[in-house]
Amino acid sequence: MSTELQATQLAIRMERWIVEARGGSRTALERLLEACFPYLLAVAKRELCAALRPRLDPVDVVQDTLLKAWQNFTQFRGETETDLLAWLRQILRNNLANERREHIQSGVRSIQREVRLVKIVALLLLGDHGNESESPDGRTLAQYEALGLALRRLPERYRQVLHLHTQEEMTFAQVGERLHCSAEAARKLWKRAAEKLAQLLKDVRES
Repeated sequence: MSTELQATQLAIRMERWIVEARGGSRTALERLLEACFPYLLAVAKRELCAALRPRLDPVDVVQDTLLKAWQNFTQFRGETETDLLAWLRQILRNNLANERREHIQSGVRSIQREVRLVKIVALLLLGDHGNESESPDGRTLAQYEALGLALRRLPERYRQVLHLHTQEEMTFAQVGERLHCSAEAARKLWKRAAEKLAQLLKDVRES
């Protein structure tokens, strides 16, 4: 049997399934949506942007699309295979658009968290640990004593990366060279160190 003939027969069956699904047949709806899976998977693989590929499996995108189609089939107004595929394709694209927006917003939140960490550490770290008589920005001696205690509880490598990036204002590439690691590894190390310092300072103040 030729591919063209198979496609024609499937289209005819799908039109029948559409009618039956509208009449309340769950079996027909299941067959109808299952038949669309290969097409939607091809669309998902083609349209899934590079930024989303590490976090989204095209199969999951299609399954979510088919779930929404199942839940909202009463909104479908078409009669043919072409109509149905166009409707499903739009649902899939809407899902991908929502995922892209969430990805961008997550990235913004991540940047905002990192900026807050920069500010926290920049405000907390002493420019000169040996000079406790000075109180930059009006901070009290008690605050700096708490900071000093928190810093002493940090692992040496954490203190190093905080000093190099936050106090000496080295780039992560420069920090990585100093610590013999990649720039990305230095960035992650600094983030962990900043979070640990913030937690230790909180513990010191509450003790």
